[in-house]
Amino acid sequence: MCSSPGRSMAMKTMLLTILMLCWPISGWTFDGTFYTQVNAGAGLLNDADNSSADGTFITESDPGVMASLSLGYALPESSAYHGGRVEIEAAWRQNAVDKVEFAEGKFAGDGDITAWSLLLCSYGERRNRTPWTPYFGAGLGIASISLDTVTVAGSPLADDDDLVLAYQVGLGVDYEFSPRWKLDLGYRYFGTTSPSFKDATGEEFDGEYDNHSFMVGLRASF
Repeated sequence: MCSSPGRSMAMKTMLLTILMLCWPISGWTFDGTFYTQVNAGAGLLNDADNSSADGTFITESDPGVMASLSLGYALPESSAYHGGRVEIEAAWRQNAVDKVEFAEGKFAGDGDITAWSLLLCSYGERRNRTPWTPYFGAGLGIASISLDTVTVAGSPLADDDDLVLAYQVGLGVDYEFSPRWKLDLGYRYFGTTSPSFKDATGEEFDGEYDNHSFMVGLRASF
């Protein structure tokens, strides 16, 4: 797979993410609490520019769905960074293919684009005297991107998957309605390095994956 300005930007983003992930660790006192969180929501997938030796084509997708499960540790306010969270997140995202555009024109598409991911995430929080706590953060990990029985005008296009590096940035707000339970309203931008697939003829092509997720979550401390 050849390098590109987009790939270079992705690598710079991941290096920046690694630095962001490291910031809470020196403040750990282990006086905080562990938690688990479930999220569900909608995902908007950017149009993907796909390239092969024979040329390029674009896949367009319908709005899709996402769900995730996290296990994390919330730093105490007495830590060096006055709170924050570190978590491991497993997530699933799926969008249906709507159209596929070639140089000859745009055709009806079918099938799904699915992402399974596992990320290490870090979030900074701005705690205050209200039950509302804004946060921002980032994550880094791996993802399996799959084209599930994708067709163009009824003809097979691809049915393949690839394992790639993944990164995520996000923000949101928590609402604490009891010492143990919190409601999370959040946004995540989730992207990966370029996945490679084989089409129905066996020819390899490179794709893209960039997803905007809008989600509602429930967090329980223990």
